[in-house]
Amino acid sequence: MIKLTNNKNYKKYKFYSIKNYYFGFILSLICTIIPFILIKSKFFNKTIKTFLIIIMSILQIIIHFKFFLHINNSNQEKINLITLIFTIIIILILVVGSTFIMFNLNKNMLLM
Repeated sequence: MIKLTNNKNYKKYKFYSIKNYYFGFILSLICTIIPFILIKSKFFNKTIKTFLIIIMSILQIIIHFKFFLHINNSNQEKINLITLIFTIIIILILVVGSTFIMFNLNKNMLLM
């Protein structure tokens, strides 16, 4: 393992500790196990289960961004955050545009 304390830019790499990776792994594992338990259990109705699964998936995305991709609001990570936002916008344009085209084609094909 490389010692980062000898590096003059140690503050820049302070989030690369093995404890943070383990903590992120445990949190993502919990966010994965909870939906499986919800599906197998009969405690909640379908809408509450769906809502809780969506909450767990959003929480897991946030955990992955924070602990594994190291996306945060610091000045050093602004370019990564801007790149992520741009990528999300492009994906949304592709998905929404494709969905619009498919529904429009479906509506026009039914007229024949």
